[in-house]
Amino acid sequence: MKKSRERSAVEGYCIQVLIINGEVQDLLSQKSFYVENIGKGGFRFISDVNFELEDRVQVLLRFPDDRSQEVLGRICYREEFDDKQIAYGFSVIEGFYSLHASVA
Repeated sequence: MKKSRERSAVEGYCIQVLIINGEVQDLLSQKSFYVENIGKGGFRFISDVNFELEDRVQVLLRFPDDRSQEVLGRICYREEFDDKQIAYGFSVIEGFYSLHASVA
């Protein structure tokens, strides 16, 4: 059976790292990381900070419409992007988010 996965390239999405493996990240929480693509089950982000596979990470996901939501996930893959940056896969554990803006 083939799974249908909605995934899209994004503009204006970013994350701030709040907690890694239970440790509050005061410095990282002040920095924003670019989200390269996003889907219902997770996203790919670019970082110059070193994360380990299976790290449990609580992030503040910022949407282009100025909404934000905390999401708990794990680092599920790591890919060298260029000399200084690494692309990471973030798999959502807790904190469902919608890719579409809600209608008021």
